[in-house]
Amino acid sequence: MENELVFARTKTQGELGMELNTSMIIRQLPKLLEDQSITDIGQIAEHMHALKTMQNQANLWSYDRFTESGNAALANVITEYSKEKKECILWCLNNYLGLNRNPEVVQSVKSAADKFGTGSGTPAVSGGMSALHKEVQNRISKLLGRERTLLFSTGYTTNLGALSAIPGKNDFVILDQESHASMFDGVKLSGKEWSAFRHNNVENLEEKLKRAQGKYENVIVAVESAYSMSGDLCPIREIVALKSKYKFYIYVDEAHSFGFYGDGGRGYCYQQGVLEEIDFLMSTLSKSIPSIGGFVSAKEKFCTYMQCMANSFIFQTCMPPVDAATILASLDVIQANPGIAASLHEKNAYFRGRLREIGFDLRNSQSPIIPIYIPKLDVLFKCSKELYERGIFSVAVTYPAVKLREGRLRFTLTAAHTQEQIDKTVDEMARLAEIYGIAKVEGADA
Repeated sequence: MENELVFARTKTQGELGMELNTSMIIRQLPKLLEDQSITDIGQIAEHMHALKTMQNQANLWSYDRFTESGNAALANVITEYSKEKKECILWCLNNYLGLNRNPEVVQSVKSAADKFGTGSGTPAVSGGMSALHKEVQNRISKLLGRERTLLFSTGYTTNLGALSAIPGKNDFVILDQESHASMFDGVKLSGKEWSAFRHNNVENLEEKLKRAQGKYENVIVAVESAYSMSGDLCPIREIVALKSKYKFYIYVDEAHSFGFYGDGGRGYCYQQGVLEEIDFLMSTLSKSIPSIGGFVSAKEKFCTYMQCMANSFIFQTCMPPVDAATILASLDVIQANPGIAASLHEKNAYFRGRLREIGFDLRNSQSPIIPIYIPKLDVLFKCSKELYERGIFSVAVTYPAVKLREGRLRFTLTAAHTQEQIDKTVDEMARLAEIYGIAKVEGADA
């Protein structure tokens, strides 16, 4: 098999002094063009579309694929460019507990639609909330033992709104460098000073906290409990322990742990025994909870503050009532059936164990997000393509979602995946390991 991907030229490539090729990262193209003084949006868009077309022709563009009948562990996937339809095991969805097909949850949506109709029509501040929305807020507050919960329309705009609103005039924000883009976007939107510490490096965080003491009115530390691209778990107890030495508020995004860590799905902070020390606890409602939206749970005064200051709360229409019904029904199922989360963790251990036996680089990941690092982009794209052709759908994760040289395949495990599906996926990865040498040999240098 050839080691190089096919190179092709567009009509205008001669003018660029460069060749487009199918292993290029499309997000990098604007910067490469800017370096050659090409800054016209139309020209940049034309070259990006040309590169996308090349990758489509090589069956390497996976970002326009969609499912025929919604998401499940197994579904028909359609490639928009070629119109090809293929039954695939899906590994790119965050429905950790598989509740999006749960009969009780689905029935609750049908009943809510009959009573509440469809859309909310307006933001919360102008009457868009229903009794179901209020029940969600109260239910989460009770579950987490918090004074109040503020419900947002999406997870992204939860972080965007909260982290743009919380920092004051003379405040400083410190984020883990692998925090979600919505967290960085929120902090940048605030216009306040900020810095990023090395991923999960408590010593580096402490250095930044030490330098910040006395220079700012407030310091806010923002982290995730489980990181979406690496599957790493946060050293949250060690970070909370720093509060005994330094003054700061802590904001934790539990998007990838709420619902299946901790008793009753209360999350990783609860499991680690530090929930009471967390000032702002955030999570999405579109992952283990198969709906849409997000929330921040905090003291009453902080929720009032965000209610008045967070533009994405003030100006964004409330989620539809049926989505609030989905959240409530899902919480019922999670608390009544702890075996679902237990099954997910058992499958996670099994899947990881098989992959590690082969020698794949999983780094420090622990959660049901399982990354297999493949730094060579052409090999990464080929692996993604060959998996899809064999009925396994996992998109290649590249920049800007991750660093340039840290591309990976990302397998998100759910309770709905069967052992047979896990075994088939591992067997296909083992085949690719033999072809492309993407697994480490035991005892070899890293």
